[in-house]
Amino acid sequence: MNPYLYIPIALAGVLVIIVAVMIIRAIAAGKPDTESPSSADYGLDANQIADRLAQAVRIPTVSMVGNYKDNAEAFYDFRDFLEKTYPALNAAATRHIINGFSIVYEIKGSDPSLKPGAYLAHQDVVPAPAEGWEVPPFSGEIKDGFVYGRGSADMKGQLIALVEAVEELLKQGFVPKRDIFLCFGHDEEPMDSMEGAPKIAAWLKERGIELEFVVDEGGTILDGNLLGINNTVALIGTCEKGYCDYVLTCEKPGGHASNPARPSSLAILGKAIDKLERHPMKAKLTPVTKQTFKTLAPHMKFPLKFIFVNIDLLGWLIKPVMSLIPITNALIRTTFAPTMAKGSDTPNVIPPKSEANINCRILTGESVKEVADYIQKTVGPKIKVSYAESNEPTPVSSTDTDAYRNLISAISTSFPGLVTAPYMFIAADDAKYYAPVCKNIYRFTPFMMTLDDQKRIHAINERTGVQAMKDATVFFMNAIKKMC
Repeated sequence: MNPYLYIPIALAGVLVIIVAVMIIRAIAAGKPDTESPSSADYGLDANQIADRLAQAVRIPTVSMVGNYKDNAEAFYDFRDFLEKTYPALNAAATRHIINGFSIVYEIKGSDPSLKPGAYLAHQDVVPAPAEGWEVPPFSGEIKDGFVYGRGSADMKGQLIALVEAVEELLKQGFVPKRDIFLCFGHDEEPMDSMEGAPKIAAWLKERGIELEFVVDEGGTILDGNLLGINNTVALIGTCEKGYCDYVLTCEKPGGHASNPARPSSLAILGKAIDKLERHPMKAKLTPVTKQTFKTLAPHMKFPLKFIFVNIDLLGWLIKPVMSLIPITNALIRTTFAPTMAKGSDTPNVIPPKSEANINCRILTGESVKEVADYIQKTVGPKIKVSYAESNEPTPVSSTDTDAYRNLISAISTSFPGLVTAPYMFIAADDAKYYAPVCKNIYRFTPFMMTLDDQKRIHAINERTGVQAMKDATVFFMNAIKKMC
């Protein structure tokens, strides 16, 4: 027999063994028990909570930058609203005003040997032109079971649910074991402002405070059917992608548009942008993303269960598929989003200088400089690549901590049957600034919103459900009791 025939036979045998092992692993994963005890609602009044959110929405705390740089009065009004609306909180806590507008409530615990915990939210909202809204954007109107208005979802809903929870617990006589900080920055929305959360974190560091945990917005609750799971899934952000706006510049003599010389600087720039979109950075299954899908895999149906239980072996098959879907593509690579471009200021002048902005969200394990080098190599020497404000990807917080386990317990108690998993947060929030004072930073938004509602954030007809506000308040009550 030809000895070379043994090679394909051997390869086939190895393949059979590998597939058998993968099937055994998938079967062994089983279907975990997702039953959780039903959550008590603590006798909360959903309509009262919704009304307080509506009042908060009516205070137009648009970030104080650009056209709204003189919007200070709204933040003073919001501060007064919190003081008048939540008397138990203001009686039990020491209120600190950081850098003029950010608010920190400090509640003392019974055991000074324990590190404090912190819950974050931001007061500011994005602007809201009135065109297209069903109701005025700062009316805080309640209709059809929803509170409408700018900031109702991002993120006054979460802020109000948090202070409602603290207020109710304090009225019930709850005394935390550890100190609690409620930290409300005032400039989370504009990416180039550093006057809120960074100043709060610096203030904590100056006082020598190291936090046991930080909980901020970020993780999402989504329909598990998107992942082949017959359940709702809660994703908890254990890290955050980096952020950088790269400016691509092309300079070439311009002139009158009646006598064009080809190619123009704008044409060269356009080709460079097209090349970036056609040649993205390499897809990578980071340890965090592998952990996400390994945690979710036991809950999935076949064949997804088979694939993701064996993600270490089948990464070559998974990455091309994930690359086709925007939301999963963002989990496996640094993304390039062309967002702004500028050429000439007049229609009949060929620009001597053309610029474009590429908004990048940088994958964990890569760096701002590494991405800049890749872009420069891809677009070529005719394009200059520069950048200014940026944030590197954050450290990854451990899931092997009491804080994380207690957070999971609070989620499971508040939303019975929910499947939970850690993941890499693909957007940005204030939590990253707390890394110098905390190792255990988690991002979770306790609202079950439809895809339609998610599309309303930063857009017209933003809203949050009346019942969802009550559920989120219950979550924060459970989280504080378990974590603090």
